[in-house]
Amino acid sequence: MWPTISLDEFLANPLAAIREIAASQQIFLITENGKPILDVRPYRSGPDEKLRGSVIWSGDIVSPVEDPFK
Repeated sequence: MWPTISLDEFLANPLAAIREIAASQQIFLITENGKPILDVRPYRSGPDEKLRGSVIWSGDIVSPVEDPFK
């Protein structure tokens, strides 16, 4: 199960809570009256970041091509 923080604890010092979440690399549940209302997770670079700069330009891919059989 994920660690939990009550909404009141989070709102009392949000910057400290965010730093704790970022340092732990875990998902935290924020609860209100014992019920989960939101999960907060540290940022992780996704596949978009890993692929940035790796695409090769191959020309116009939107315009129609000519029919070679005409």
